[in-house]
Amino acid sequence: MVLEYSSIRNLASKMQLCTCLMLLTTYSGVVLAGPSFEKERAQLPSFVKICRRSDPNLDVCARNSLLGMRELLHYGIPELFIPPITPLVVPEIRMDQDSGAIYLHSTFKDITVNGLANFTLNELHINPQKMRMTLMMSVPNVTMNAKYKMQGKIMMMPLMGEGDFKANFSNVELSTVINAERYTRKERLYAKVKDVTVKYKLGKADLHLSNLFNGDHALGERMNTFVNENWDSLSSELRPLLETSMSDIVRASAEKIFDTYSFDDLLPE
Repeated sequence: MVLEYSSIRNLASKMQLCTCLMLLTTYSGVVLAGPSFEKERAQLPSFVKICRRSDPNLDVCARNSLLGMRELLHYGIPELFIPPITPLVVPEIRMDQDSGAIYLHSTFKDITVNGLANFTLNELHINPQKMRMTLMMSVPNVTMNAKYKMQGKIMMMPLMGEGDFKANFSNVELSTVINAERYTRKERLYAKVKDVTVKYKLGKADLHLSNLFNGDHALGERMNTFVNENWDSLSSELRPLLETSMSDIVRASAEKIFDTYSFDDLLPE
């Protein structure tokens, strides 16, 4: 599987953060092909605790249902299109930027992400009347490792390298709002995504790219220092693009689930 991104307005290494956050937001961020279902006859797996939309304690039930599947997230839940997340493995990500102050082409391979299973569910609210779900969660620490290759320029300075990428992100917080609408398909009630909004906050980030500039250790370390020391400004510049990208991934994941299971399967009366 290869994920393609374009028009990136900052360092390729920061896009790894985007990947990490998207994965966290959707409990993986990667939508699997999943099992083969007959759409009109799909049933939720027995280990999913069913909550009723008429329940006055719906939010409590939904929270318990999600947390009840925490251990399964380690190994993946193909019925819900969720891959294993301990670790989460992403084969490849490519990024290209050809305008503005940055001209950069890069590829990251054999990406592993650890720490996602240690999430804290801060808030989960479902409004069946408005067809809206709000999810707020956090994870204390996420680590990433990958093989990278990049070449280009940043602010007229050449940047090139091929080696190991390592990153550590702390205090990641995410807020996701999904708005949907109901529709009927073959006499069954289904949900369709209208819009998705993802917002995030980050604590400290520590990134390192080895073997930059053909192994020039001194120059490579200066570039790594620059990236880490200017984290706040770099993160701010990336924020609109990251949040849009994360929203797109969450939307794709939600649409896959909504298309497979009817609304009455997911949230019966």
